[in-house]
Amino acid sequence: MFAEKILIALDFSLHSNLLLNCVDEFLDVGLQEIVLVHVIDIRIGEAASAISNLKAEERFKSIVEKFNSLGVKTKTFTPVGFATAEILHIAKREDVSLILIGSKGKSVLKEVILGSTVFDVMRNAKAQVLIEKYNKDEKGELINASSNKFNKILVPIDFSKCSYTIIEKVKNLKPLVEKIIFLTVLEQAESIEAADKSKKECRKDLEKIASEFEKSDIATKIIVKEGIASKNIVEVADDEGVGSIIMGTRGRGLIGTLLIGSTSDAVVRGANKAVILVHCAS
Repeated sequence: MFAEKILIALDFSLHSNLLLNCVDEFLDVGLQEIVLVHVIDIRIGEAASAISNLKAEERFKSIVEKFNSLGVKTKTFTPVGFATAEILHIAKREDVSLILIGSKGKSVLKEVILGSTVFDVMRNAKAQVLIEKYNKDEKGELINASSNKFNKILVPIDFSKCSYTIIEKVKNLKPLVEKIIFLTVLEQAESIEAADKSKKECRKDLEKIASEFEKSDIATKIIVKEGIASKNIVEVADDEGVGSIIMGTRGRGLIGTLLIGSTSDAVVRGANKAVILVHCAS
């Protein structure tokens, strides 16, 4: 399943609290269990850790009651340690299918700066990672960037093994998805003729992939671009108004031999949409 068991990393900031709004979207794709994790920084000392633990447990009560009322089993963990290490350890031990974590920075709309925990989790997790993004409403209050992440999605394709792993994952979202934008970004060709040839070949391969989803009444759109992969992915996501971007952590590269790992890092930093990273072995 795409997200049968998800881990939600909470620090009880406004950013992380908004992650709880994402849960409803997973109910239609097999969500059965939620693992809530609040890591207490080991550096604050024993006495402060004990107080933080009590506060966390108290805050968890209402959250657990809500999810249990929806028929979703919920576990809570308040380990003392370093955030990244504890989140990854619990994710592995609990065998979660997805980690839900929020980005945050000095500016929500511009220059989003990933916290070190978010960056380290997305780079090292073996499970899928959803990095939530935020906007501000008319009153200037923080809100989730999208309340419907799966209705319309962008899937960058580089035809690597990782790409086909992602395609299989996306198939599990069929009950929610109405349209998929398939995007391939090519490196700049030496000539117009070579560029046209590459684009035609890519478009033909993308049409084969798209046809599998169209059989399930999911609309598709194929886009082939040239240039810097991350820049094109972010621009297409905005232009097409998608709810999320689903891509791999590694691949043979959307431009030449560039690892998609560096591309995905740049996309997460620059995108105004939620980014879902699918772990692909190197």
